[in-house]
Amino acid sequence: MTTLVRETYGFNAPAEVVFGVLTDPDRLTRWLPVGVTAESVPGGRVRVRTGHAETEYDVEIDPERMELRCRAAGDTGPQASARVGDAPAGGSELRAEVTAPVSEKRLRTLLEETITHLRRDVSDNFTAG
Repeated sequence: MTTLVRETYGFNAPAEVVFGVLTDPDRLTRWLPVGVTAESVPGGRVRVRTGHAETEYDVEIDPERMELRCRAAGDTGPQASARVGDAPAGGSELRAEVTAPVSEKRLRTLLEETITHLRRDVSDNFTAG
């Protein structure tokens, strides 16, 4: 079973700030779900750990389009993309698309937790200056 979820999320910060936090490898673990850690590894990859499982992801960043794409190395697991754009009143929107071998309910729960953490980190970054 593979599930696809597409959602759009609003942020109270400019698109550049959201994209900067989203693509900063030093901030990655801050906005992932609880119990998930990540670290950059050579070759434009990120190693993600959940419990005892470990997966490497190929990551592509397109700064001009403010788009991030990642897929499990070898195209055999979860895939995700996020594109950040401007929204009215100085805010922004993040359009996310995630495919993973879990139920839709579980995938939506993980995505909501991720967005909650990302919003917090964006807010911390934006209000700090």
